[in-house]
Amino acid sequence: MIKNLRSSLIFLFFTLVYTIFLCFFYFKYVPLVKNFQIILIPILFVIFVLTAINIRWGSLFFIFAFPLINSLPYFFGIFGDIPHAPTALTLFLFFLLGWLVHNSFFRLGLSLKHLIYKPIILISILIVISGIITSLRYANFFPFLSDNIYELITNVNGVTAGGAIMSNVFGLLNYLTGFVLFFIFVNTSKSKEFVKRILILLLVSTLISIAFGFFQHFIDINLGNTPILANKAMVNATFKDSLSFGAYLAVLTPVLLSMIFAFKGLVRIFSSLGLISAVFILPYTGSKSGLIGMLISILFFLMFLLVIKINLKKSGSISVKKVVISVSVILLIIIIISTIFLSSKESALYKRFKKIKNTYKTEGLESILGIRWHNRWKMAAYMARDYPLSGVGIGAYIIELPNYAEISRTPLIKTDSAENYFLQVGSELGILALFFLLWIFLEIIKHIKKILKNYEYLNRWRYIQIGLSCGVISLLMIFFVHTFIGSYEIKYTFWLLVALIFCLGRSEKEPEEKLFFSRNFKIVGLVLIVLFGGVHLWNSTHSLSLKSRTEQFGLKQDFGLDKIEKTNDGREFRWTREYGGLTIKVGNPVIEIPLLASHPDIKENPVKVKIYLIKDFFKQKRLLDEIILTKNRWGTYEYHIPEEVNQEVILLFKVSRTWNPLKTLGTPDPRNLGVAVGKIRFKLKE
Repeated sequence: MIKNLRSSLIFLFFTLVYTIFLCFFYFKYVPLVKNFQIILIPILFVIFVLTAINIRWGSLFFIFAFPLINSLPYFFGIFGDIPHAPTALTLFLFFLLGWLVHNSFFRLGLSLKHLIYKPIILISILIVISGIITSLRYANFFPFLSDNIYELITNVNGVTAGGAIMSNVFGLLNYLTGFVLFFIFVNTSKSKEFVKRILILLLVSTLISIAFGFFQHFIDINLGNTPILANKAMVNATFKDSLSFGAYLAVLTPVLLSMIFAFKGLVRIFSSLGLISAVFILPYTGSKSGLIGMLISILFFLMFLLVIKINLKKSGSISVKKVVISVSVILLIIIIISTIFLSSKESALYKRFKKIKNTYKTEGLESILGIRWHNRWKMAAYMARDYPLSGVGIGAYIIELPNYAEISRTPLIKTDSAENYFLQVGSELGILALFFLLWIFLEIIKHIKKILKNYEYLNRWRYIQIGLSCGVISLLMIFFVHTFIGSYEIKYTFWLLVALIFCLGRSEKEPEEKLFFSRNFKIVGLVLIVLFGGVHLWNSTHSLSLKSRTEQFGLKQDFGLDKIEKTNDGREFRWTREYGGLTIKVGNPVIEIPLLASHPDIKENPVKVKIYLIKDFFKQKRLLDEIILTKNRWGTYEYHIPEEVNQEVILLFKVSRTWNPLKTLGTPDPRNLGVAVGKIRFKLKE
């Protein structure tokens, strides 16, 4: 009783902490667009309530929903130029909230009885440590060094601290939520009947997604798509992008194939329909890796099935006729895929392969591989080389990429990842985390090998195990050319299939390993974790710090300021927000600072402005003045700063309150305005 109460209190504490995080995350990163929220909020409410009441209900709803909601923001004009949390991630975060609430009041038999949890726990700790330190780095170690999280410049492309921290948060969640999903579903899917429900719901949502893909292809490619993909006629269906949709089709193809062999009736009919539709629509996604992944998964399916059936034939458990029929069906599918691809000459995929062929003829193989190697893979390798123990920080590859391109004088092509999952981990988290990741994948492969080496029988669940295993193997292959950092639906698909593989292995009453942390393991693990954290903290306060990057690349730290504008008489100025920072080189001992506040109610409610002089990147901070503005007119303020002559300093303006022209006056200006800062001038002391 006491133990149960203690467990409930622990879950309640984590639920409270997690709820605070989720509220912050939602209002910070989920677009508060009214029509979008009208659709999204009911979905999130349903999954939270269902999961809080019954975890299996919530799990089934999540399975059905996560492939279908990824393109939802596009229907409301929310594209890549508006940074936002992926919808599948938001869905999972509310699913997890419901799971925590349920566990706070109902006791569940949560188990960690497999060796795979050892590397998962260790790499998760490294990810959390990296996430905390990297976020602090981009926040300039607020509150220890800076007194606020300013939008400081982090790289030569002008990405600010807010964007870098967002990348850090999303990168951290990309890894951790996949691990958590695996843990939840392994502990939820405890019967074959429940696994069957999961597969059927996955089939239904896949059919709906493919149907929408057909609508895009034949009727309106712009609906639910991004302008860039629509212009290239690349179908994304209900996924974040067309490449994610292609990867999903590749992974689900062997699963659908296994369901055709395993089940009868309507399930077999709709699985066949889904398989045929997936094969037909794939070329219109433009996904090269999707096509290759689909072929690999089917070939592995054929290999596994052939080996098992040959062994059963030798033992007399199966007839030659059944072996021939199974092999013929799979070979026919491969022929159909090849035929559809070769006949789809108007598809995006066919055009991409044709472009590669032409490039190979004119420029050679090096030109084809050049973009990935020179612009992405080589940069990731450089980061891992420079920071082998800790990497550059979780989510920091994309932030450091322009800096490394600047150093190596490599033309930078826009990308959101290293386009290689293993290089991405090595560059962001170092070789230690990469070792743990490979350990995780090795445990998955070992489990697949263990469940498939049993040749004594071939029933419906053996077919399902083969299909799930081939889907996982396919995605592991695709990970060499894609990371899907922003495509949470792909990571969730991967970890869902892995969880189902482990569940079916357990349901056959195979012996489970006990997760046993020996004393030596704990000591070694603790030493490695402390070493990782210490090295990453050192790097983040030295060569990777904002101060170091600013000096190395000559970054101009102008932050919290809008673009330069001009008054009617030609005066240049820039608006601040609630703060604004300006990097200047002091030319003479007297500085002149023109300021203007345009708040309509300034006479009744004066505006206070504090002006600080920042030296040595926030290590030295001096208050120059505190000004009270009571009129809507320009004023020039002079300060004597002889000690800073010929030095580069930051002028920091802090404004007591802002105002919004759109809300206050109805003028088409949605900005929150602080004060206008005119052109800074210097003069000799009079």
